[in-house]
Amino acid sequence: MNIEETIARAKELRRADELEESLELLLDLLGEHPDDPLVLHEVGGAYDLLGEVDDAIVYYQKALDAGLTGDPLQECLLCLGICQRGVGEFDAAVDTLATAVDQFPTRNSSRVFLALAYYSNGQADEAVRLLLDLLLKTTQDPDILDYADTLDYYKDNLDEVWDEE
Repeated sequence: MNIEETIARAKELRRADELEESLELLLDLLGEHPDDPLVLHEVGGAYDLLGEVDDAIVYYQKALDAGLTGDPLQECLLCLGICQRGVGEFDAAVDTLATAVDQFPTRNSSRVFLALAYYSNGQADEAVRLLLDLLLKTTQDPDILDYADTLDYYKDNLDEVWDEE
């Protein structure tokens, strides 16, 4: 099997909840292609699914350093940022997820997880702003859209309080 076929087989194993077997297959592939960014990314993903987050972070970072591109790059940045947040590396998570948003501006999943990283990093205002902005750009709910102007105002004025004088 070539790289693509092996990765496809590893993903089939994951869907069948055979996570250890998937990892073994990918580690064998890594032995043959130790510098391939896609292989490094998939190994990171396999560790991630097994809950071995520290190992996942190492391989996600190696994949980025090896020059991962395209949709796998977006997924890798997203997964790395999620893992970094999960282990308490909040600054790194914000940086990684902000990079994902900058490089893939139409992929809203990165924005949601960036908001969570902002929150964990003590930047609750930025988290709420980002989520309100995303809500206003993506919702089709007429009840929310009726208040779009008000919500748009508040996203930039979260702490405003009206004086009754």
